[in-house]
Amino acid sequence: GLCKTRWERKGRFPAGDYEYIDVNYEGNRYIVETSLMTEFEIARPTNQYSSLLDVFPLVFVGKVEEIKKVVRLMCSAIKDSMKTMDMHIPPWRRNSYMQAKWFSLYKRTTNEVAARKFNIGFEARPLKPYNNCRDAFGSKVAFKVGHLTTAFNLDGIGMNL
Repeated sequence: GLCKTRWERKGRFPAGDYEYIDVNYEGNRYIVETSLMTEFEIARPTNQYSSLLDVFPLVFVGKVEEIKKVVRLMCSAIKDSMKTMDMHIPPWRRNSYMQAKWFSLYKRTTNEVAARKFNIGFEARPLKPYNNCRDAFGSKVAFKVGHLTTAFNLDGIGMNL
């Protein structure tokens, strides 16, 4: 479904709104973000922070708990990067504001009547192998919170969950 969140100004955090996609499957809620990396882009990032952004996939699909961890880790990394560069951390890059995007009250809209029985992207389809692709795209390591944590620890940030 298409989820729309909206929150009011609270203290130093400005009001805002956000839209994202969620999927409920077998009792689990998954958040789908087509460009999660852009939510964490900052001005003049350190090389260390830029390398974290490189870990993000083009499309993120994860459980609610996973995106909470990602947001918390990335907001901490934003803080470290901006302090290193002697920059002020804007309110819209702080953890509370970023968490509000996905975890404020939301309105969920779905198409109650399916347009067709066949939905592209939701059923397994046979893969057609291509000789020149070498399966590099399909075998690429999937993004998980554990990989992001490893990236933090390898770069000396030493964050523990």
